[in-house]
Amino acid sequence: MMAGERVAGLILLGALAVACATPKITNVERTPRGPNAYELNIYRSFVANGREPTFDENDQRYSDFRLWRQVTPGSSKGEVEALLEDPDERTIDPALMAALASQQWTAISSKAKEAWVYPLGWVLYFDDKAVVEIVRRRGKWDKGDDD
Repeated sequence: MMAGERVAGLILLGALAVACATPKITNVERTPRGPNAYELNIYRSFVANGREPTFDENDQRYSDFRLWRQVTPGSSKGEVEALLEDPDERTIDPALMAALASQQWTAISSKAKEAWVYPLGWVLYFDDKAVVEIVRRRGKWDKGDDD
Protein backbone atom coordinates (compact mmCIF):
# COMPACT_ATOMS: atom_id res chain seq x y z
CA MET A 1 0.00 0.00 0.00
CA MET A 2 1.40 3.39 -0.95
CA ALA A 3 1.63 6.32 1.46
CA GLY A 4 -1.13 8.24 -0.35
CA GLU A 5 -3.48 5.25 -0.12
CA ARG A 6 -2.74 4.91 3.60
CA VAL A 7 -3.51 8.58 4.23
CA ALA A 8 -6.73 8.35 2.21
CA GLY A 9 -7.71 5.23 4.14
CA LEU A 10 -7.06 6.95 7.48
CA ILE A 11 -9.10 9.96 6.43
CA LEU A 12 -11.98 7.72 5.35
CA LEU A 13 -11.76 5.77 8.62
CA GLY A 14 -11.78 9.02 10.63
CA ALA A 15 -14.78 10.37 8.70
CA LEU A 16 -16.65 7.11 9.28
CA ALA A 17 -15.93 7.27 13.02
CA VAL A 18 -17.22 10.84 13.20
CA ALA A 19 -20.34 9.95 11.22
CA CYS A 20 -21.11 7.04 13.55
CA ALA A 21 -20.54 9.18 16.66
CA THR A 22 -22.73 12.05 15.44
CA PRO A 23 -26.35 11.77 16.59
CA LYS A 24 -28.92 11.44 13.84
CA ILE A 25 -30.71 14.75 13.35
CA THR A 26 -34.39 14.20 12.67
CA ASN A 27 -35.72 17.70 13.17
CA VAL A 28 -34.32 21.23 13.07
CA GLU A 29 -36.22 23.79 15.12
CA ARG A 30 -35.98 27.52 15.62
CA THR A 31 -35.70 28.41 19.29
CA PRO A 32 -36.25 31.61 21.26
CA ARG A 33 -33.15 31.11 23.45
CA GLY A 34 -29.55 30.11 22.93
CA PRO A 35 -27.57 27.42 24.69
CA ASN A 36 -27.15 27.54 28.45
CA ALA A 37 -23.49 27.80 29.52
CA TYR A 38 -24.04 25.47 32.46
CA GLU A 39 -25.59 22.74 30.28
CA LEU A 40 -22.78 22.96 27.73
CA ASN A 41 -20.11 22.88 30.44
CA ILE A 42 -21.57 19.66 31.86
CA TYR A 43 -21.97 18.13 28.38
CA ARG A 44 -18.36 18.90 27.45
CA SER A 45 -17.14 17.39 30.69
CA PHE A 46 -19.11 14.19 30.02
CA VAL A 47 -17.70 13.98 26.48
CA ALA A 48 -14.13 14.57 27.66
CA ASN A 49 -14.15 12.79 31.02
CA GLY A 50 -17.29 10.66 31.22
CA ARG A 51 -18.53 12.64 34.23
CA GLU A 52 -19.62 16.06 35.48
CA PRO A 53 -16.84 18.55 36.29
CA THR A 54 -15.76 18.66 39.90
CA PHE A 55 -15.71 21.89 41.85
CA ASP A 56 -11.90 21.98 41.66
CA GLU A 57 -11.93 21.70 37.86
CA ASN A 58 -13.95 24.89 37.40
CA ASP A 59 -11.76 27.95 36.97
CA GLN A 60 -13.44 30.65 39.07
CA ARG A 61 -13.08 33.42 36.48
CA TYR A 62 -14.42 31.09 33.80
CA SER A 63 -17.37 30.16 36.01
CA ASP A 64 -18.11 33.78 36.88
CA PHE A 65 -18.15 34.72 33.22
CA ARG A 66 -19.86 31.66 31.73
CA LEU A 67 -22.26 30.62 34.47
CA TRP A 68 -22.96 33.77 36.45
CA ARG A 69 -22.36 36.21 33.57
CA GLN A 70 -20.49 38.45 35.96
CA VAL A 71 -17.44 40.65 35.43
CA THR A 72 -14.47 39.92 37.69
CA PRO A 73 -10.84 41.04 37.79
CA GLY A 74 -9.16 39.43 34.80
CA SER A 75 -12.16 39.88 32.48
CA SER A 76 -11.05 41.20 29.09
CA LYS A 77 -12.57 44.30 27.50
CA GLY A 78 -14.32 42.03 24.99
CA GLU A 79 -15.83 39.93 27.77
CA VAL A 80 -17.03 43.04 29.59
CA GLU A 81 -18.64 44.39 26.42
CA ALA A 82 -20.27 41.00 25.75
CA LEU A 83 -21.78 40.95 29.23
CA LEU A 84 -22.54 44.62 29.93
CA GLU A 85 -22.47 46.24 26.48
CA ASP A 86 -20.96 49.70 26.07
CA PRO A 87 -20.26 51.75 29.20
CA ASP A 88 -21.96 55.07 29.82
CA GLU A 89 -18.52 56.67 29.90
CA ARG A 90 -14.87 55.73 29.23
CA THR A 91 -11.93 57.72 30.48
CA ILE A 92 -8.14 57.62 30.53
CA ASP A 93 -7.91 60.89 32.47
CA PRO A 94 -6.08 60.15 35.76
CA ALA A 95 -7.83 63.00 37.57
CA LEU A 96 -11.30 61.74 36.60
CA MET A 97 -10.34 58.14 37.42
CA ALA A 98 -9.12 59.31 40.84
CA ALA A 99 -12.38 61.18 41.45
CA LEU A 100 -14.38 58.07 40.51
CA ALA A 101 -12.32 55.87 42.83
CA SER A 102 -12.34 58.37 45.72
CA GLN A 103 -10.43 56.94 48.72
CA GLN A 104 -9.70 53.72 46.77
CA TRP A 105 -7.50 55.52 44.22
CA THR A 106 -4.31 54.98 46.22
CA ALA A 107 -4.64 51.21 45.82
CA ILE A 108 -5.86 51.39 42.21
CA SER A 109 -3.66 54.11 40.70
CA SER A 110 -0.58 51.99 40.03
CA LYS A 111 -2.56 49.49 37.92
CA ALA A 112 -5.36 51.44 36.22
CA LYS A 113 -4.95 52.97 32.77
CA GLU A 114 -8.63 53.31 31.83
CA ALA A 115 -12.01 53.39 33.58
CA TRP A 116 -15.43 52.39 32.30
CA VAL A 117 -18.48 53.75 34.09
CA TYR A 118 -21.73 51.76 34.19
CA PRO A 119 -25.16 52.44 35.72
CA LEU A 120 -25.84 51.82 39.41
CA GLY A 121 -22.44 53.25 40.36
CA TRP A 122 -20.20 50.53 38.90
CA VAL A 123 -16.72 51.58 37.72
CA LEU A 124 -14.36 49.08 36.09
CA TYR A 125 -10.65 49.84 35.94
CA PHE A 126 -8.48 48.30 33.22
CA ASP A 127 -4.78 47.94 32.58
CA ASP A 128 -3.71 47.25 28.97
CA LYS A 129 -5.44 43.86 28.86
CA ALA A 130 -8.15 43.30 31.45
CA VAL A 131 -10.11 44.47 34.48
CA VAL A 132 -7.74 45.10 37.40
CA GLU A 133 -10.15 46.68 39.90
CA ILE A 134 -13.87 47.18 40.36
CA VAL A 135 -15.52 49.78 42.58
CA ARG A 136 -19.12 50.66 43.20
CA ARG A 137 -20.08 54.22 44.02
CA ARG A 138 -23.09 54.21 46.30
CA GLY A 139 -24.99 56.95 48.00
CA LYS A 140 -25.27 57.27 51.75
CA TRP A 141 -28.79 55.84 51.72
CA ASP A 142 -28.27 52.96 49.30
CA LYS A 143 -29.75 49.77 50.62
CA GLY A 144 -26.56 47.73 50.10
CA ASP A 145 -28.35 44.62 48.85
CA ASP A 146 -25.23 43.10 47.28
CA ASP A 147 -23.17 42.80 50.46
